[in-house]
This record gives sequence, structure tokens and C-alpha cells, in this order.
Amino acid sequence: MIVLKKIWSFIKSYWYVPVLIIVALILRDKSGKVKEILEVASESHTKQINAITNAAIEKKKSKKIIEEEYVNAIKKIEENYKEKKKILSKKDKSFVKNVIKDWEDHPDQMAERISLKFGIHYVPKENSGVNDG
Repeated sequence: MIVLKKIWSFIKSYWYVPVLIIVALILRDKSGKVKEILEVASESHTKQINAITNAAIEKKKSKKIIEEEYVNAIKKIEENYKEKKKILSKKDKSFVKNVIKDWEDHPDQMAERISLKFGIHYVPKENSGVNDG
């Protein structure tokens, strides 16, 4: 893309060069106006090339900064997720341990309490539709 911009800049800056050369040959320009026009065009073209190059460099820098910020944000999110998951896991383990201890003689109530806590659909054994025998 940068190459195309540079080519376009060259064409914009020097489209009239062949015309000036023909005019200079026809008129035998002795005052140096054609040469002066060519020098101004050359300076303009150089400025445009520098601006295009600088814009490309700035774009790469800002893209790199954005990528670094993205990577850092993802790392922070992953760290926070891991920490929260560990905290939840400890709480959940403690909850399950207490329910098992409190309801060890009543497995249906134990299963119901655990299912309510974790959002699991609990089907009591007599309603499950499974035949035991």
C-alpha cells in the first residue's frame, strides 16, 4: 500500500514533466523557469514521500501499542478469572463438605441442597423413571 501511495505521489508531482520538456525544447527556455519548476516539483515530491513514510511508521507504532495493551488486558482478565475461580472453588468445596456432613443420613435432601446451590436439576430416585429391579 505504501508503494502505491509513493507511485501516486510521483505521478501527481511529475505528470507535467514531459510537457515541460517538450515546451522547453520548442521554446529553448533560456530563463531557467522550466528548471525551477522541476526543482519545486522535486521538493514537493520529497515532502510527500516523507509524509507517507512517517504516517506508515506512526501507524506501525500505534498498532504495536494497541497490541501490547490488548495482550496486557487479556493477561489481567485471565489472572482475575483464575483468582475468582479459586475463591469460588474453595467456597464451594466448603459448602459441599458441610452439606455432606450435615445430611449424610439423608442422601435425597443432601442431593437437593447441592443441586439448589449449583443450579443442577435434581430428580429424586422415585421420580427418575428408572426401574431398580
